[in-house]
Amino acid sequence: MPRIAPSNPEAEPSADHVRTFSSATQINRQELQTFWKQVTQSSLLTANKLHIAYCFIKNPDTTQAIVISNGRIESYLKYKELIFDLYQQGYSVYAMDHRGQGLSSRITLNPHQGHIDKFSTYIDDFSIFIDKVVLTQQHNALFLLGHSMGSTIGTLYMQQKPKTFNAAAFVAPMYGIKLPISRPFIRWLAEKLDNCSKRREPNYILGGKDYKAGPFNKNQLTYSQERYEATLQCYQEAPQIQLGSPTNHWLIEAIDAAEEAVLAAQTPPAPLLIIQAGRDTVVDNRSQNRAAGILTKISAHSPSRQSQLISIPDAKHEVLMEKDTPRNLALNSILDFFEQHTP
Repeated sequence: MPRIAPSNPEAEPSADHVRTFSSATQINRQELQTFWKQVTQSSLLTANKLHIAYCFIKNPDTTQAIVISNGRIESYLKYKELIFDLYQQGYSVYAMDHRGQGLSSRITLNPHQGHIDKFSTYIDDFSIFIDKVVLTQQHNALFLLGHSMGSTIGTLYMQQKPKTFNAAAFVAPMYGIKLPISRPFIRWLAEKLDNCSKRREPNYILGGKDYKAGPFNKNQLTYSQERYEATLQCYQEAPQIQLGSPTNHWLIEAIDAAEEAVLAAQTPPAPLLIIQAGRDTVVDNRSQNRAAGILTKISAHSPSRQSQLISIPDAKHEVLMEKDTPRNLALNSILDFFEQHTP
């Protein structure tokens, strides 16, 4: 069976040693601000002249690196604290902003629309980033850390490039989207409403809208008020990264890609850890269970594929932006997993 984290919030993770991470009460401390000045920020130019923004920092004391694939609406600017923590644990860190969001080029006239032509475009961009930026550094061990949509991208990338990463950890992976009614009906409706099929400018899903900051007490992402407010501050200080609802075409592509990712995750080319948010209302945990149940069966017969699912009960969708206790549990579990698969 998949390993489930204890429901007691004070329970210790089953790690060989518990690491120290930053605290939600010290997100904007001077040490983090000083660290970020050392991070290199740049961009790649795609064949169709779009800029794909990325950042990285090389740790001189290690030959191991972690690549972050972030979720929908996100930017690497949101992950300053995470990048700091991973660096302090002895890793070089790389992160990129997917096409159409963050600091990367927008692909719609309305910069707030979350849109993609084909989901495979995300994977193509990620592949270029890996080839031109990450692999040129020749690390001895390379790990993938994905969140939500970034996990879907990472899963499908690994299917295409099975030898790139030593192991991967996907946090609240978008293996299925939490929908109010059946997936087939939602997909059918999105197809009917999709302006792209009529060669028009993309249009929002029903009820979709531009970015607007919401109050903490109505958010679906985290129980940590400090980290939630830090995220809002990030979007206020860099308004160009603000993103609203997805388009109908994005939804169609995402629904199909999520199902492909479930199938791909069932036979991972490298050890895979799924971190599940116990109180997730954004993605469908049942789809993660589908992948994890088969993964566990496979791993029992193949020790080289030590895949597992760990549920963090007291966490919403953004586990790595959660309160300290569930966040630390997730980070310890991820880094333990990476250490187990370090050559």
